[in-house]
Order: sequence, then structure tokens, then C-alpha cells
Amino acid sequence: MIVAGAIRYFAEQGFDGETRALANSIGVSQALIFHYFPTKSALIDRVYEEVFLSRWKVAWIEILGDRSRSLRHRLKDFYRDYYTTADRPEWIRITLYSSLRDIDINARYFARVRKEVILRIAREVRVELGFGDSEEEITESEEQMVYCLHSAVIYALIRKHVYSMPGPQDPLPIIEANVDLYMNSIPLVLQRFLGSAASAPDKKE
Repeated sequence: MIVAGAIRYFAEQGFDGETRALANSIGVSQALIFHYFPTKSALIDRVYEEVFLSRWKVAWIEILGDRSRSLRHRLKDFYRDYYTTADRPEWIRITLYSSLRDIDINARYFARVRKEVILRIAREVRVELGFGDSEEEITESEEQMVYCLHSAVIYALIRKHVYSMPGPQDPLPIIEANVDLYMNSIPLVLQRFLGSAASAPDKKE
């Protein structure tokens, strides 16, 4: 109950409030919160585990790494499910609030995203397009191009849960279109930044 209440409170109010205000919003005593969580930081760590770590799916890594299928199809499957999983106000708002107040939830989460998603996709692009050595370090340009794709998905959720802006009734076709734009343009981008002669055959289904 305390964790669920803290998630609602932090998503609505941010992290500036004192634990007394948090306790009042949940309807429990401050002493009860400290009984289970000796510090506010300990409670924030638990919120991080509940909101982000518990919803992280090992299946995402399996989807992105399945080279029996085209990368275009893998990316569509991944981002459809990632969007659906992250489509919660607490996920988006807690991420932004933590970033604005230098609380490391945002840093911890996006470090994981970078390692397990962004760099992985950049490496799969190399394999798919037959460009360079897939084991060599990913360049900044390659990494930033994946962030352009990833940010398009995240910003759709920011518009929804932060700005309360209306969006498409079904966002999944837009996500698929963003993947198509990325896969259609990335060979030319790699040629420009890296001198690659890569092409995107999309031979696998």
C-alpha cells in the first residue's frame, strides 16, 4: 500500500515533498513509512524497482536478437510492446520528475536502455546491412540515430501523459511507420557519417 501510494504521489507531485506530505496523501502515519523504509531514498529505490525493473521484459532482448527475422520486423514487434508497457503515467512522469530533480531513477533506467536496447539495435543494424565489424565499438553517430527512433516512441507518451495532448486512437501504426522511416533512411545515413556502402535488403520475414 505504501509503495503504490508513493508511486501515485511521485507521479503527480514529483520528489520535492516531505515524507509527511507523502504519508498524508496515502492515509498512513509518517512513522509507518519509516518502519518499512528507513529513508526516503530507500522508498524511491523501491518505487524504481516496481515501476521500471519489474516491467522490464527479457523477451525484448530475445526479440531484438532473433536474426532469423528481418530487423525491420523485430523493431516493430519490440516497439509495439515497449510502447504498450511504458504507456502508464507513472512510468513517464516519474522518469521526467527524477531527471529534473537529479534523482538517479532516470539515469539508472536510461543506462539500462542504452546498454540493452540502443547499442543492441545499432549493432543489429550493422549485421543486417553487412556494415563493418559488428564487434567493434558503436560510434556516436550510430547511437544517436537509434535514439532518434527511440525518442519518437517516448515523445508520443510524453505528449499523452505530461501535456495531455490528444493522439491517434491507435498509435501502433504510427510506431510501425517510424520504424519504416528509420530502416529506409539508415543506409543513407551510414553512408554519410561512416562511408558505408550498406543497403537494407529486408530479406528475412
